[in-house]
Amino acid sequence: MTDIPQNNRLDRIEQLLLLTTTALGETAKQQQANTQAIAAVTARLDQLTLKVDGLTDDVGLLTDYFQTVIANAESDRETFQAEIRRIWEYLLQRGGNGNGHTG
Repeated sequence: MTDIPQNNRLDRIEQLLLLTTTALGETAKQQQANTQAIAAVTARLDQLTLKVDGLTDDVGLLTDYFQTVIANAESDRETFQAEIRRIWEYLLQRGGNGNGHTG
């Protein structure tokens, strides 16, 4: 009868080893799936990083362009104001209404 408990114990150990091996196999499969998913996310993140870098460059170019447009508009405004002032002074010298008549 001493043999029966020993066999029973060995059966339990074998069963635990089988369960552990199965669990380790499932864990390894899940880990492989996780690794593949992480690789996919990393690849997508790299693509997004490239797009963001490209957009950042585009925003920089647009900023430079608009700064130039604004500078040109300010220069044009100053030129137009000077021309309007010159015309106004000319009209004032001519008598006010541009026809040479004062009244």
